[in-house]
Amino acid sequence: MQLFGSFCLVVVVLTHIAEAFHLLPGMGWGLPNSPGHYLDLFSAIIGLILLPLGYVLARRRNSS
Repeated sequence: MQLFGSFCLVVVVLTHIAEAFHLLPGMGWGLPNSPGHYLDLFSAIIGLILLPLGYVLARRRNSS
């Protein structure tokens, strides 16, 4: 879970890099209601949920 959460946050960073360098213009980076916007948004949400959740579950499993 932590690994996938970390991967999602890396996707967020990569989407911002792609937006800054105008890579893949068809994704509509920076435009509302574009695929690039939703990729960035959902990756950030999933990453910010799964990364700490995976940490908490791992700590709980190791303390038992």
